[in-house]
Amino acid sequence: MAPDESSHRAEQAKAIIQTELEGNDRMDQERRSILQSALDLVGTLPPGRTSSPHTGLSSELPPEDCRDMPESITPPPELLYMLLQDPTTGSSLRWPDHLSQEALVTMISALLGGKATGQRFYQYCVCVYVKALFYIYQLPRYHTDSVLNEQSLHSKRKYEACAIRALKSLSLLEKPSLPFVQALISSALLMQYLGYMNQSWMINSFATRLIVALQYHQVSELTPATKFDKQVRSCLYWCYYLDRTLSALLLRPLSLPELRVAPTDLIGEETSLAHLPLISILLELAQVQGELLQIQSESKSHHQILASQHDKLQEQLGRIHVRLEANRASASGLLCTDWIALEFIHYSIMVDTLRSRLKYAFSPLVHRECVSYARKSLTALQFLLKNIRTMPGFVDPYPSFLSWTVLLYPLSPFFVLFCNIIGEVDLEDYKLVQDINRSLSQFASSPSIAKLLTLLDPLHNLCTPLIQVRTRLSPRARVVNWYPAAAEPQAPPLPPDDHPVHGGEASWLQDTPFDSDAPTSLPVAAAATVDEMPMTPDGLMWRLFNTQVSMEWLDPSLSF
Repeated sequence: MAPDESSHRAEQAKAIIQTELEGNDRMDQERRSILQSALDLVGTLPPGRTSSPHTGLSSELPPEDCRDMPESITPPPELLYMLLQDPTTGSSLRWPDHLSQEALVTMISALLGGKATGQRFYQYCVCVYVKALFYIYQLPRYHTDSVLNEQSLHSKRKYEACAIRALKSLSLLEKPSLPFVQALISSALLMQYLGYMNQSWMINSFATRLIVALQYHQVSELTPATKFDKQVRSCLYWCYYLDRTLSALLLRPLSLPELRVAPTDLIGEETSLAHLPLISILLELAQVQGELLQIQSESKSHHQILASQHDKLQEQLGRIHVRLEANRASASGLLCTDWIALEFIHYSIMVDTLRSRLKYAFSPLVHRECVSYARKSLTALQFLLKNIRTMPGFVDPYPSFLSWTVLLYPLSPFFVLFCNIIGEVDLEDYKLVQDINRSLSQFASSPSIAKLLTLLDPLHNLCTPLIQVRTRLSPRARVVNWYPAAAEPQAPPLPPDDHPVHGGEASWLQDTPFDSDAPTSLPVAAAATVDEMPMTPDGLMWRLFNTQVSMEWLDPSLSF
């Protein structure tokens, strides 16, 4: 099987950095040491998939380690009754999914009446248990009793284990049908919630094949829909969201063809659900990610065409942000944190869009804008980690919101700020990343978070010597900005006599007031391409800035 594209990029970055380290004698020792360490870090990524392509899906699923796991996965009647609550009298804060109340009633009736047999039984069990999982996902919002929360957590683990057991019993040879599609999307949502993004992508990709086989993707007219049509449309837009989001995360081809209607037009009008505006914006952001992925796969297009495409995406993201801010401003306390999590997502996608633009046409203004959005994204994440108690879901093994924020979207903001700390020795950015790493470290018992920290902590530590030198110097000392330019950079000025620097340990400092927000001293080179840049320290920094961090950092099972 061909190597994962993210691994290919890491190997390319490794070769470029190695070439620069071997041939650039003018690079100062401090940054040379940091870049050498970055090279070693990138070099730990596997070059491609090395394990057997015949590895079964079941061997990659999370274990069924729930205590008191029942012998039978048949849902108890009490659980089914709980899910049959009238949505008009229940909570409007329940998280929507692809299963309507009508679809759920059909499944529960068949399970209670013993009419669900064979594969249909397992399909319904997956749907019911995942629905139950997301039902109790909201309970910690309302209850503070420790015993109640402990029992809710136990039920959560039990539902997860039962759903996984039912998923393992699904047959891929089963005839395509709407219930089969619904079960696969439920399974993909479950894997995404548990942090198994690779499995979520695979399962959702199979769901898209069934959707195409059943021609559900050819919806072209949004006339008044029957109950069946509503179920199809709901499956279609949730499958679209997972396809675009996970494909952008894992740098893989899209599975679902372009739809004939806007994905947001497929959303029903259940005005009682407070999360629908948020879901609508998530769909629009997924659409941007899909278009960006297509642009990146056709990067040999003319620069003018690429500029027009990126302009369109940035304008679209700007319109989305206006609506996002308006909804966040009017949201209640219980919903406000969800909108802040969506801000983290929006800014992360904006960072990816700007990085994509900078790859073919560098501009100091766009570069600074990219750094600014990276900072905003991580600031939103910092707020969420400081206010975990106000977020929905369980903190087991990590806060639930991380499964649809940090673990579901690329880590570009972290890497952009890492480059900015090296380039400008920005103390505030250093503290921001440090604070996030410390907050995440309390959840290091989770393999996903632990693996994430094995990347973020070393990157942060690589910057520590620069920060230590900066804090020992005069407040008047200013960092000589070191970012990519279209021309050969001039040698930085020598330190002034009144602030001697011994051993050349701060050759990148200048005796003027320090201002991390001052405009960068880069020549305007909007038309300069990456390939045209000389391989100088500037060029090397630019290559690091554009390196895509592989998801293999988070999940070794991606190399299969």
